[in-house]
Amino acid sequence: MENKINEFYEIIQKEILNYFTIPRGKNEYLSYERIKLFIRDLVDFLNTEGFYIYTKSYINEENINFCHSPKLFSFTLLPQKLEGYLLELCKQCTLLYAELFDNIVCDLPFLLNILKDLKEYDAFTKRMIEICQRVYLSGSNGRNIQNDIRCVIGRSDYMTNRRLNGEGGKIGEVQEQNEKNIDIKQIEYNTISVAFGNLSSFIFEAHKNMIKEIYREYFPYFDKEKKNEKKILSILDKKFDNNFLEGIVSCISKCHEIYTEQYSNLEKNFKKIVISILDKEDLNNFDKNKTKCELQKLGIGLKCFTITELQNLFEKKKLFLNYTHETVSDSLERIRKNANPTEEKLQRGRLFINMNDEEAHNRDSIVHTYNASTMSTHNAHHDHNVIYERNIYEVSVIYFRSLYTPNHFNEIVWTVREMIEYSDAVKIPSLPYQLVGCKRMQMLLLDDEILKKYISINLNKNDKTEKQIMNDMNLLKKTFALQVDPSLNKNASIISRAIENANNFLLKPQREGGKNNLHGQDVKDTLMLFYEPQEKKKLCCYVLMQKLFPSSFMTIHCRTRRTGENHTGENHTGENHTGGVLSPPHRDGVIGTESKGYEDQLEKGHEQWKGNQTDAKCQLEECYFVEFSPEQSISEISLFHNFIFCKNKNVLNEQKGYLVRTKNCKENEGGAICGISSLDSFFLT
Repeated sequence: MENKINEFYEIIQKEILNYFTIPRGKNEYLSYERIKLFIRDLVDFLNTEGFYIYTKSYINEENINFCHSPKLFSFTLLPQKLEGYLLELCKQCTLLYAELFDNIVCDLPFLLNILKDLKEYDAFTKRMIEICQRVYLSGSNGRNIQNDIRCVIGRSDYMTNRRLNGEGGKIGEVQEQNEKNIDIKQIEYNTISVAFGNLSSFIFEAHKNMIKEIYREYFPYFDKEKKNEKKILSILDKKFDNNFLEGIVSCISKCHEIYTEQYSNLEKNFKKIVISILDKEDLNNFDKNKTKCELQKLGIGLKCFTITELQNLFEKKKLFLNYTHETVSDSLERIRKNANPTEEKLQRGRLFINMNDEEAHNRDSIVHTYNASTMSTHNAHHDHNVIYERNIYEVSVIYFRSLYTPNHFNEIVWTVREMIEYSDAVKIPSLPYQLVGCKRMQMLLLDDEILKKYISINLNKNDKTEKQIMNDMNLLKKTFALQVDPSLNKNASIISRAIENANNFLLKPQREGGKNNLHGQDVKDTLMLFYEPQEKKKLCCYVLMQKLFPSSFMTIHCRTRRTGENHTGENHTGENHTGGVLSPPHRDGVIGTESKGYEDQLEKGHEQWKGNQTDAKCQLEECYFVEFSPEQSISEISLFHNFIFCKNKNVLNEQKGYLVRTKNCKENEGGAICGISSLDSFFLT
């Protein structure tokens, strides 16, 4: 039955594509009228679930960050086929990175030593290394990373790859596509820049709902007696399983629980909260708020602070450490007397946030008010303390959704980051784990000696057998793509090849987040430094990686546009395309899909509509509409990975959730937030 289901999906793909590419075509199964309704239902579902990003934000005079003008995130209309055995390989490899990375992090001198060459040329990495040295290697007042609660909410990114021609073909020349010529390679592992998990779940669910409805109505084996209904729907459900939310909530709640158990002996039981640190212009709130709401259902408060808000708290002495020899009152008194908190010599302690109003800072004035009301000084102090302490929170977990790129930092923010690293709070991730995610570290795993050393110890720090070591190494190496240090003489032949065939390689800096890589002519120009003795050492800041050549396919990108934008029917590569528009799902913050022209525009989607054709009402009002664009595309498949260690014990190691980003096959970078990539799902075969 599954083979029949897979075969019928190819028919579905073809007939929905026909709607946009063959104006007067005739399908065997799905009428154009019915396709129009399927699309409307899919968009309605995404509107209902909050499949949005904000387009801009502003801060009012009370310093409250308001975001407005939401729009639908870019998405594809159809899921892409993915071979099940490739996904299973990625799952097995992704889970191995928990033990591999934790073994490296627990050998911190090794980690910092292999990155030391970067310090001369990469100021950002240098600052992270120096903080790690002070916090973890400085002596009695620092932390021992091996005794900490260590957690990562990571994402391992993969891309299918057509194997190069082995019979004398040029680099980049690929064999004719068939299953035997396709493998899958890891692009990178992100330990901090991890986004869109909940939005990804929404598009998986939307695609699943549409496909299940199509099978109910058109699949020949879905008989009237419904004898096969349960089996067919069960098979389809498994093809779209995406449990990201379950995974991230379980991970954060476990960290909170472990922290609470481990640090429960404070003199007073302050409320413990989780905080998330966001970019100062964060627009991805819908994605993050889903996680926040689920944690609240478990009784765990998650407070979100932008980088700017966190800096303000620090400057106002409201973000502070409580050292082991102090009460919280002692800590408050210490920071009150400290004229410049940036000059304080930090040591390990618990992290607190003081959320009292400004006037509550001056205890003497409050006590004076109580005395004026004939209350005793003792009672005044007591009542003040009770009121004051209600608004002081102990931070159990810090989930970083920013602070992974240089433009997130200034000198004060660097001090705040170091304070956080000294704290007992669970860092997701800590700075050592952020360093493990750098491209140089992942490149060095191609060294068999390094890989074997750190894969030879299992999750609970016990030695593996030689057979298990070799099995795990061989499994990981199936997904390794060629990566080298372009500053080393031993790689001269590969560098020469890359200069000659620059379009078959890319240069990756030590950064997470999108739009950092160098491509094409930039690769060639940068690699020419290799032949300048005084300059070539600078190349150590990059990793030279082979470019992957995934199989391309036709799909429909659905991008939300604003009226008045330049949407002339050209995609991001400048190619003309046939498209259509779906009238505005919302205008100026009013979310909905019922607007004039909605069905009329969708009906014309197969009639060679260009992206600049909107209805009269759209042109009169500032609003958003969905533009459809059939494009030859490629996909990047990402697996979310959550793991926790407490001392030598592994508490959690789960792969839960997927992210599929699909872009035009001629695009080099794949930024989803800027609309280059569309969120997608896969149909497992």
